[in-house]
Amino acid sequence: MKDKRLSLGIRKKKQQQQKQHLTVALLSLPLLLGFIATSVLNAGPDAYAQGITSSEIQKKKDIFKVIMTVQGLDHNSGDIVTIVSVNGESRVKLFDDTKTYIHSVNATDGTGGIIEYVATFPNTTVNVGDEYKVWALAIKDSNLGCQRGNNSPATRPEFVGLYKQKEKPTASQAAIISNEK
Repeated sequence: MKDKRLSLGIRKKKQQQQKQHLTVALLSLPLLLGFIATSVLNAGPDAYAQGITSSEIQKKKDIFKVIMTVQGLDHNSGDIVTIVSVNGESRVKLFDDTKTYIHSVNATDGTGGIIEYVATFPNTTVNVGDEYKVWALAIKDSNLGCQRGNNSPATRPEFVGLYKQKEKPTASQAAIISNEK
């Protein structure tokens, strides 16, 4: 009988210890999850960059971009087509006068409307010194503005500004444009 009581006492003690271990485990689980979440959320970009190779970082930083502005637009300019071309690839955008630049026309100071087009070439290799061209074509009067530039060594976008002229292009301008192909 004494052995039976002793064995019951040992079992109860083991059950209490198991309950205590379970309670401690359950109480420490939220603390552990909180610690893990805090560690992940506080990890900086350097921690994430360890899984990215240097060539992937180079590709992400080296996206050729041209920011083109066309100035001198007014209420009679009509639709404008902008074109940016580099290494045989082009980006084209149509600016509808009723929806885009007409709101930037300020009649009181005479500055005219402005449009801005950002052309990106993410999968094109553009080396330092490579030539790019930008055009702005006013569809209403076939007025074409063109400018050339070269990719600079700086890791920033290229900036180009064009001004829409009021007069129509002459034959000499048309000859220049046809030679640019």
